[in-house]
Amino acid sequence: MAVVLVVDDDAETRATIKRFLERRGHHITCAGHGKEGLELMSSQQPDVVVLDVRMPLVDGIEFLEVLRCYLRWQNLPVVMLTAYAEGDHMKRSTELGVQKIFIKGKFELEDLARYIESRTTPPGSQPSERHHHWWFHERYLDI
Repeated sequence: MAVVLVVDDDAETRATIKRFLERRGHHITCAGHGKEGLELMSSQQPDVVVLDVRMPLVDGIEFLEVLRCYLRWQNLPVVMLTAYAEGDHMKRSTELGVQKIFIKGKFELEDLARYIESRTTPPGSQPSERHHHWWFHERYLDI
């Protein structure tokens, strides 16, 4: 399953998303603000980032601007969470490659999970290199 980094300053939101996605088999790491999230990027190497827009220290847009400066993260799927359905952040998010924005309080966790799974396991694709060892060992070493 996917390695997901959840970056949100609301502890309850982080915990709820973490519990739900872990029950679906995903590995979840959480950060309380964008600066912490950026510090975790290299060590966690997530398959997808779930990112709040408004946070202290480094907000979601600043996080994305830094993220997209690195070649290895230019195409990393990012899901934005926001309490504000309108604003400059919506346009800037899409300019920075965000393809899905969920409005807090108006989406189902199931929809978030389905979107993450659709972005991390395309139909007919091979397992990623990270998961290849697991797949290889499960399939061939028990023969």
